[in-house]
Amino acid sequence: MADQMDMSAEISDFYLQRSIRAARQPVPEGVEGECQECGDDSPRLIGGRCAPCRDRAQKRSR
Repeated sequence: MADQMDMSAEISDFYLQRSIRAARQPVPEGVEGECQECGDDSPRLIGGRCAPCRDRAQKRSR
């Protein structure tokens, strides 16, 4: 029978492995240009939007 330390170690390992899998997601390549949403020039656009516009959209979707 597992004691509390064994169960704690298993739970900790589960969350560590989940965090590692999440961190290994590919980072999309960006391109330089003008943001389609705000019109500002940006050195790295992803999906046609700059980082501040992507962040605002992400906050709205939560």
